Amino acid sequence: MKCDRQTLPIAAIREENSSLRTFTFNGQLNAEPGQFVMLTIFSQGEKPFSILDVDAHSFQMTIKNIGPFTSRIFKMKIGDLVSVRGPYGQSFSRKTGHVLMVGGGYATPPLRFLAKKLQEAGVQRLVSINGARTAPDLLYVDDFEILCHESYIATDDGSRGTKGTSVDVMENILRKETFDQIYISGPEKMMKAAVAVAKKHQLPYEVNLERYMKCGVGICGSCVMDPTGLILCIEGPIVDHETLDGLDDFGVSHRGKTGRIEAL
Repeated sequence: MKCDRQTLPIAAIREENSSLRTFTFNGQLNAEPGQFVMLTIFSQGEKPFSILDVDAHSFQMTIKNIGPFTSRIFKMKIGDLVSVRGPYGQSFSRKTGHVLMVGGGYATPPLRFLAKKLQEAGVQRLVSINGARTAPDLLYVDDFEILCHESYIATDDGSRGTKGTSVDVMENILRKETFDQIYISGPEKMMKAAVAVAKKHQLPYEVNLERYMKCGVGICGSCVMDPTGLILCIEGPIVDHETLDGLDDFGVSHRGKTGRIEAL
């Protein structure tokens, strides 16, 4: 896929909660759910971000303020220019039978994008689980209710939906219902627990992995995963169950800025 760089003004900013904002750009982006873009603030760095939505004339990203680079983004205003290159990476597959999506925290944007595309493709049954620490941390609750045949909510503190994690809800659902495909996106330890449940029920799954990415095109080696040498920015970030089984560092470790292996 051709990956172009675009310099675009921020068209809109929507505050999702105290640490998350959705940024809209008016431009064309030929992206699929699960792919990512590299966003550049001129002379101030570049980082990868997942994609929330794409239409014929615009695209959106939901960004969490978690460090110096995202703090700079949060200081920007409508009309300020940024550079976007991409999309990069592999997307989720599009199974149109009975599908379960398991999301957690601020990693849910790709699942919202996927839900939209699956509905357009005529999915038979689409069930979503949307988990977060507290009710204010939940994202796209109304969107999932509209896009899915059934949607569930889980919060760690019980402030909305089931008290517990999205994996707890997943286990309860799979006691009563089976699926042709499971898509998982969330914190890696949560995804590792969800994978264990999917394996117990012998169901196929795909996960949305995150690693430190400097280039996005497979040159720097920051996102290489052991022991297979999988280059996540090219061969991921969406990884299927067969590939994931060969990755020893899933849910255990990752490479930091210097390339040193660090525990998650």
